Amino acid sequence: MRIPPLPPRWVRTSVALSVLAAFGLSTAACSSGSSSAAAPAGLSGTQAGAPANPQYAAEEKAAEASLQPSPGSFLAGKDNESVIGSTTPPNGDINPYAIWPVTRTVGSVTSGDVLVDDFNNSSNNQGTGTTIVDMHVGGGQSVFASLPSTVPGCTGGVGLTTAMVQLKTGWVIVGSLPSTDGKLDTAGAGCLLVLSPTGKLAGTIAGSYLDGPWDATVQDDGDTATLFVSNTLIGVGANTASTVDQGDVVRLTLSQTATTPPKVTAETQVASGLPEAPDAAAFVKGPTGLALGSSGTLYVADNLGNRIATVPDALSRTTSAGAGTTLSEGGQLADPLGLALAPDGDLLAANSRNGKVVEITPAGKQVGEYYADDDIGQDPPGNGDLFDVVVDQAGTGVLFVNDATNTLELLH
Repeated sequence: MRIPPLPPRWVRTSVALSVLAAFGLSTAACSSGSSSAAAPAGLSGTQAGAPANPQYAAEEKAAEASLQPSPGSFLAGKDNESVIGSTTPPNGDINPYAIWPVTRTVGSVTSGDVLVDDFNNSSNNQGTGTTIVDMHVGGGQSVFASLPSTVPGCTGGVGLTTAMVQLKTGWVIVGSLPSTDGKLDTAGAGCLLVLSPTGKLAGTIAGSYLDGPWDATVQDDGDTATLFVSNTLIGVGANTASTVDQGDVVRLTLSQTATTPPKVTAETQVASGLPEAPDAAAFVKGPTGLALGSSGTLYVADNLGNRIATVPDALSRTTSAGAGTTLSEGGQLADPLGLALAPDGDLLAANSRNGKVVEITPAGKQVGEYYADDDIGQDPPGNGDLFDVVVDQAGTGVLFVNDATNTLELLH
């Protein structure tokens, strides 16, 4: 995920769809991105002539076949990709991670905009990105927040992660898992940064319950909100040589008003014992994507476990559910990272080992995949190019970041 910018790989054609025209978008038929297309050469992990890594061989083989989206599934009929624009701000930060579709006009953002943050600085050092960009509904980009590299109350500094949400009151909460030089041995525990509706730093949320905040999801009730955060640095340091089962998910109860920044009034560990490990290419691996179902079930992307786990009664439970119950594992999944809930209740998981987005029903059945990024410059193709994935504001498309080209894109 420390991949320098590469030229776009799609041939673009004009479109007449009003939602795309509003963004000034261009669409592209991905050369081998359709689920019905043959898997690109190299998916077995031997594209560069090197032996396949046995750690990933089994899951790469399972994900090698295509899974055409089932009729009626959310991914069915979606085979066009549109590049919304570059996510790189003027300071050169790269490696886009979090995506947040703006649904209310408040502060400096407009309904229809999309906020995206960056994990790397212009030197491509992980854990050093400090900017959030605003991708405008009318086209173009501006900087929503430009943060200092060090912030009082945030151990280690600033390196923005996928843990980003915007509350109804306009406050933005974004995770920091910082490093001073892009290496894990200089990483700090980090924090959650609280930003005003205009992108100004308003405070931090930190405590023993946060250690490497990696992703987040929220249920926002106005004056109060319930924030879930996954942690990936518990028990992991520069000298960690193997996987440790100490990753967790915490539930933070927040109070807030339009003029008072959110503060934590209660915290509970709802999941624990999830695998995490240092990784030279990805900085750290561990529990990542979170999504909250209508029934109160929390879904967790267990990256190293190559599965999606469930935590029942996540809004009300008072004890940890441990590593959760496996909803779906293996198959098309290949180290899932970003996780989103589709309007039909299905889950969308973004693979980190290849560029696929996988659709999974609440019953755990994998019903389709789309090869959103099959960049053959990586091995396997698309490896490390996807991170966050969300459903767009209209509820009809899938927004995802392409870390290879530092762009925000739309599958529709």
